[in-house]
Amino acid sequence: MKNGKLDKINLLKYLMVVLLIIYVVFLVTREGDNTVSVDTIEKNITKAVKLEGMKKGTTQDLKKYYSLNANDYEGISLYIPDDVMSVNEILVIKVKNESQIETVEKAVESRVNTQEKNFEGYGVEQTKLIHAAIIETRGRYVLLAVSKDADRIDAAFKKSI
Repeated sequence: MKNGKLDKINLLKYLMVVLLIIYVVFLVTREGDNTVSVDTIEKNITKAVKLEGMKKGTTQDLKKYYSLNANDYEGISLYIPDDVMSVNEILVIKVKNESQIETVEKAVESRVNTQEKNFEGYGVEQTKLIHAAIIETRGRYVLLAVSKDADRIDAAFKKSI
């Protein structure tokens, strides 16, 4: 009788381990759902925060500030400062393939470093925002958020994907 109970307990343990593994695989494969459009992410971000101090950026702005060509990517959303003394900025890029992620991340880091150098020493509030910038990569999406609401932008980004 004890062997029967012991076998059932062991079977249940193995079953729980298998179910846990299946659940983890499900969560990992679901992260970074690459079917969401950048427009959807942009709409969710603009619902979550006010874009004060920013204006919609163009493909020329993307080239100017990041040295990236918009045609190389599946989707782009860029908001840039509307004032030379502002650092508020949001960039969402959906790459066509994962090999582009490193290039985008380097361009984003370069932009943040340039802004740090530009404002260091006299733009205390701007420097604080730049140092708190969020750079996030999920699946085929890359986010840069420089804003007092960077955490809320990041949350809207993550929720969208």
